[in-house]
Amino acid sequence: MRQHARYLYGSLLLVAPMLALAQGLPANWRLAWSDDFDQLDRERWELVDTPRPTNNSQQDYLSEQVTVSDGKLILLSENRPSRGLPYRSGQVRSRDEQRWGRWEVRAKLPTTRGMWPAIWLLPRTDKYPWPSGGEIDFMESRGDAPQLVSSAFHFGSPKPAWHAYVEGRHQSGKEGTLTNFHAGFHTYAVDWTETLVRFYVDDVHHYTVHDEEVAGFLSAKTAPMRLIINNAVGGDFLNDPDDSTVWPQRMEIDWVRVYVAEEGEAPPRGTDPKQSVLSNGGFEQNGGTLAGWSVINNAVIGNPNVSISTAHASEGVASLKIFGAFAGSPTRSGIAQGVRVVAGQRVACGGRACTIPEDTVIGSSNRALLRLEFYPYFGAATPLAEEEVAFDFAQAEVGEWVTQQIAANVPAGATEARVSVLLDQPKNEGGAVFLDDLRMRLGTPATR
Repeated sequence: MRQHARYLYGSLLLVAPMLALAQGLPANWRLAWSDDFDQLDRERWELVDTPRPTNNSQQDYLSEQVTVSDGKLILLSENRPSRGLPYRSGQVRSRDEQRWGRWEVRAKLPTTRGMWPAIWLLPRTDKYPWPSGGEIDFMESRGDAPQLVSSAFHFGSPKPAWHAYVEGRHQSGKEGTLTNFHAGFHTYAVDWTETLVRFYVDDVHHYTVHDEEVAGFLSAKTAPMRLIINNAVGGDFLNDPDDSTVWPQRMEIDWVRVYVAEEGEAPPRGTDPKQSVLSNGGFEQNGGTLAGWSVINNAVIGNPNVSISTAHASEGVASLKIFGAFAGSPTRSGIAQGVRVVAGQRVACGGRACTIPEDTVIGSSNRALLRLEFYPYFGAATPLAEEEVAFDFAQAEVGEWVTQQIAANVPAGATEARVSVLLDQPKNEGGAVFLDDLRMRLGTPATR
């Protein structure tokens, strides 16, 4: 939410890093505090009052623009001048602060040109001058772009002055229809640990920042942060209001939940041979979603190449549809999910895939892949071991579902087993695949 970088550290990413984690937290989360907004708790929240906006935004933040109504926190933005600024709006900051944890906010966003709603984390800048303690923006949106949200991590130093950031943008869709994040309430979340930051929208993990991407800043220099929720008006991030802007606008917050990590973790258990440990492996949750999964390289803005389909399903009503990102170079797009394991445990995973006549990958160099990888910690970027196999459409009729599976033992030092399904597009060729009924089964850990 602060001034965007004049340069990027590394490259700006539209999608999650390859095979980032969706499921399985780095430790058990314990609820530290929550607010359902039955009333405005001034001991919990500071109502910001300042006519000094940042990022060339144009609002005066006034405490009177913040209210609670019908169990919702309301930030009201109005086309009324105040203290030399053309607009009024609201911002709240939590009085509690913490380093590392999980934050979840369920919100309904304003939707018109010039609105800049944001949910973010920031240290006290009187103690940690920006950006020396870091900044985590886990939801930013443009009022005239309701089908896209973004997340970012800012870092740097005030003396000598330098600032950089990395960013991921998220879209989702079903049957070619993009999700409108300004229609109704959606849940935005972030996991922050010593080694990584993971961003979620409606339980879909869309972007990860690893410590090594930001030169060790996460582990060495981030400071305890407060939760900030606001709706800025205009500024460097988006178009300013004009005659088309609809007034007034409301940003509504249904609830906030903040967690800290518990010490210690329960070991994984063996599972019934018929039981899968994956969450939402059939994509049926909430009528067909990617909830519980990490999205990989969903990079075609306006036409998600990783999405839900209800036209072709092996079981139930929904499946996963993937086509290539058409980046001009070899790409892999898909989804991933991980579970906790111990060394020596047997892991088996599998799923089903098909390709249809009107958009087949048969005859192209595109492949549908099933991967199983093992990592030293949850969300790690580099695997200790990996297995990969392609779905074989050669012996099947076009449109027929085929099955594939992988099994392997957990290597020494691994704590996460991560399964992914991907469309490998080496030559920018067309064609789509559908995947369904993804499963992972764990054997009982070996005992001494």
